[in-house]
Amino acid sequence: MSFIAKLKLDGEEMNILHCAYRFTQATDGTGKPTAIPQGGAVTLVVESNGETALFDWMISPTQTKSGTITFYRRDNMSKLKSLQFNDAHCVDYYETYDHNSDSPMRVQITLSAKEVKLNESKFKNNWPQ
Repeated sequence: MSFIAKLKLDGEEMNILHCAYRFTQATDGTGKPTAIPQGGAVTLVVESNGETALFDWMISPTQTKSGTITFYRRDNMSKLKSLQFNDAHCVDYYETYDHNSDSPMRVQITLSAKEVKLNESKFKNNWPQ
């Protein structure tokens, strides 16, 4: 099955070329959890569009944004699932150019979000105010 993904941020929509998110929980030697779950980091690769909004977000130590990543089935563009993030900081920004690529200019960002919601399941980091 083929998929397509879109990032909606600040009223703009961007094509996602790669997306990864992960949640972890520390365990002891037997595999039993020993700590609360941790997560909220989302790494995305999007097509570069000449705008500097993502870069501006990265270089601001206090700016947070909320947005949605939606995964669609390509055959009929029906929604498979969505990942919402709230109060996210951009903690990594990496832009590349490759003349030989199908998508020559790309921006990779990593977000650290206070809250992540995957469909109806919600995860919230316990950040100090």
